[in-house]
Amino acid sequence: MPTYEFTCKQCANRFEVMLPSEQKANVSCPQCMCGDLQEVYTVNVSKAGKSSKSDSCAQSDSCPSKRFGFG
Repeated sequence: MPTYEFTCKQCANRFEVMLPSEQKANVSCPQCMCGDLQEVYTVNVSKAGKSSKSDSCAQSDSCPSKRFGFG
């Protein structure tokens, strides 16, 4: 089940909630109970293992991680 992050437009409370995507419209702020929320979009970057310099992608300028500033 995905986790969504919201900021309340009324009290500026920032919170996360885990729920099915079809239930996002029913979320309200746990602090003030307001339903006027702004969804916060974040990027989760994880590395599955160590990257070695011999990795062909790490040595290539066309490597996606290099193009986006991760290599």
